Amino acid sequence: MITSTSNRRVKWVRALQAHRRDRWKERCYLLEGSRLALEVIHAGIPVELVFHTERFKAKEAGLVNGLARLGGEIQTVSELVMAACSNTESPSGIMVVVPFPELEIPEKLTLSLVVDGMADPGNLGTLLRTAWAVGVEAVFLTEGCVDPFNPKVVRAASGAHFYLPLLPIDYYEIEERLRGLELWLAESRAGIAYNEVDWLRPSALIIGSEVHGVRDELGSLVQRRVHIPMKDGVESLNAAIAASVILFEIVRQREAK
Repeated sequence: MITSTSNRRVKWVRALQAHRRDRWKERCYLLEGSRLALEVIHAGIPVELVFHTERFKAKEAGLVNGLARLGGEIQTVSELVMAACSNTESPSGIMVVVPFPELEIPEKLTLSLVVDGMADPGNLGTLLRTAWAVGVEAVFLTEGCVDPFNPKVVRAASGAHFYLPLLPIDYYEIEERLRGLELWLAESRAGIAYNEVDWLRPSALIIGSEVHGVRDELGSLVQRRVHIPMKDGVESLNAAIAASVILFEIVRQREAK
């Protein structure tokens, strides 16, 4: 059992937990909790490392054994070590390190999402979960977005990382990477109402920070605006909620077709 927070593997896990640069250097990220660990097994994701406490294995031996069959190193750690590595107030007793996903993008996209400058990890995680649920084929993230492999994003996304291609993108690449798609920028009160747009055409929805909107570099590329009608006096919706409303309308139209 690992009992020291000075252990080499513990230091590695803590670095992945705390620092974006370490996650991208190692091309690995962390998952915590039984639900995400079970999703790893369902998705057949290769495993680099598992930390679990004795108390957790006593209750969930099958889950630990299932992770062991996916390869990687399995280590029992003390409650103290688990607490030192965890990003939650009440650690569940299981932590899994997995490699960055390598998911293929369809040759011809029909629905993608561009996220610009979204800094709140809970918002981004919620948005990724919704994008996965509605069948978005790829999510493009501009500079200024929170790291999609931030532990809070991963927790809120609830397994979306295993199935949804996530790609960093520069502003100058957008027109080329999204060629063939109609680009629609979501704004609070500009353009067409979201339920009046013909979403049957291949489309990309662009959503920005609810505080700052999208940057000028991106706004200048997009001619089409879409909004969600709201009562007077309501300034705007949470960015993740607004995007979710529009995405589900896209799916509604396409399934009706």
